[in-house]
Amino acid sequence: MRTKGLVWRLARPVLAVAFLAQVIVPLARIATSYRATEGGLSPAQILILSSAFALLPAFLAVGMGRYNDRYGGSRAAMLGAILMAAGCAMLVAPFGGMVWLVMVSVLLGMGQTLQLTALQAEIGALRLQSHREKMVGGLMVWQAVGQVGAPLILSAVALSPDGLSGNLAFVAALLAVFGIVISLLLFRHAARPQSFVAHAPLGAIIAVPGLPWVIVGGSLCVAVQDLTLIYLPVVGHAQDIPPTIVGLVLMLFAMTQMLSRAVYARASARLGQNALMWGSVLGTGLATAAMALPIGIWGIAAALSLSGFCLGFAITASVALTMRLAPPGARSTSLGLRLATNRAGQFSIPLIAGLIASAQAGAVFLVLGLAVAATGAAGFRRRR
Repeated sequence: MRTKGLVWRLARPVLAVAFLAQVIVPLARIATSYRATEGGLSPAQILILSSAFALLPAFLAVGMGRYNDRYGGSRAAMLGAILMAAGCAMLVAPFGGMVWLVMVSVLLGMGQTLQLTALQAEIGALRLQSHREKMVGGLMVWQAVGQVGAPLILSAVALSPDGLSGNLAFVAALLAVFGIVISLLLFRHAARPQSFVAHAPLGAIIAVPGLPWVIVGGSLCVAVQDLTLIYLPVVGHAQDIPPTIVGLVLMLFAMTQMLSRAVYARASARLGQNALMWGSVLGTGLATAAMALPIGIWGIAAALSLSGFCLGFAITASVALTMRLAPPGARSTSLGLRLATNRAGQFSIPLIAGLIASAQAGAVFLVLGLAVAATGAAGFRRRR
């Protein structure tokens, strides 16, 4: 059994890797969006890049979870760091063609997915539920702190008049190299692989009461987060909103997520995990739909603040509930299934949004917001 000291030695590299990944990947994806607009790609093509980010992980995440259940997550974390660094290195090169940026997006998506499954596997390996829930809370807070970093760097780099996408890519590449070093520390302190246990079949995991709804609700919220990150720079470019302002608004979006994740434990104890999750999913949907209205930049900032605050609760509750409901010996597989569903949403929703965006940009947020709000309302009905 792990001692408290061993848990702490694991926590430090896990939280550091989570923080860096949430700076590197959003920063690289923002750089990808600006590189694409500089290269003359249309908003619909940029949404295809978002789908490319999620395509392979949608098929491989469950297999990654199975692997981590059996062998531990340290190798996956190391490989993920290397793939993210490779994607950032490609982005540094002065190429802006569609095929090149698709390859960058695929590497970033695979790298982040490997790291997420690895981190969740390490947390799932903790024996005590109290330790697991505390680590989930810490993981989500530090991921949110990392999400603040990317828009902050965007606003700082945008002060330079030339080479915005190249400068962003260079910073992301430097951070990715540092991420490889931190992943080596995780490799050193990772849990030993578990002895063989009979793993629950995928059908048994899906049949767990309430688990599919938790996964779908959380996945739609991740899609909102992802589409906001990739599409807001496009909307800003179309409306002549300076990148510095876009960066500040995205930073506000991330900071409100950080705030709600920091108080998640108290809110969950007071309201209950299920009520907190479905109320937050509903709030996320309504705030996202409001962004389709002609509310100006300050209205968008207010809507994103509410959306971010609700997202912080909803995504954290989704991870915690998945761990709690998962069959013994299949936590990583269940989290892999959740991540596969996340990536499937991140793949399919931008494609649908691309078709909508060809008609009206604001309709992307309206349709997605209403879908998320309907899921939240349905989740409330099911929990009664």
